[in-house]
Amino acid sequence: MKEVFERLSELQRIDTDMGVLTSRMEEIPKRIARLQEETRKTMSDLETIRQGITDHKKDYKLAEVDLKSAEEKIGSYSVQLYSAKTNEQYKAFLKEIEAQKKLKSKVEDKMIVLMEEAEQLEKQRQSAEKESSQLESETVRKVKALEAESSELAAAISERQAHRTELAKALPQKVLTLYERIRKNKAGLAVVTTKSERCNGCFSPVPAQQLLEVERQDRILTCEACGRILVPDKK
Repeated sequence: MKEVFERLSELQRIDTDMGVLTSRMEEIPKRIARLQEETRKTMSDLETIRQGITDHKKDYKLAEVDLKSAEEKIGSYSVQLYSAKTNEQYKAFLKEIEAQKKLKSKVEDKMIVLMEEAEQLEKQRQSAEKESSQLESETVRKVKALEAESSELAAAISERQAHRTELAKALPQKVLTLYERIRKNKAGLAVVTTKSERCNGCFSPVPAQQLLEVERQDRILTCEACGRILVPDKK
């Protein structure tokens, strides 16, 4: 019967290990996805900056067109000013010249702002490209490491699964069925020790008489509080 208890304890250890390993392996795709999402976001931010630079260049070219148009109109009205035949025409040409000068000044101010913003965007682009390149390389390295870890975990799980299969075969069917039922109902923990005269699963006190019976290992005993299988604590 002691062999049954030893196998049960070993089975519980393997199942616990497999649970931890499986959780770690299942987390890896999520970690990879987070890394890749961070890289995508950085690339997206870089593209936004690049698009901003492109838009500023377009706006600057349009401003140049507006500036040239204003200058040409100022020149044209200035010529017409001296050929005005009436005082009203003269005033009208002066008004147009003044309007175009204001427009020219406004366009020039806009071009200055556009140049300053473009300069800042260019600095951001250089910084973002450097950051993006570094992050992309780092992501590739980390993803490869995580994929290698996933393969190692899969191998470790497979090895333990093979050992578990052999242990399960060596247990009496009734004992195995009891173990599986308790494990399913108790979040994977079916076998616990009686360390410090308590159930190491729910930490409830174990009666003295039951402790003695657990130590003898003559039959399967379960915790009166949580129903887990009790085994002696290896001191």
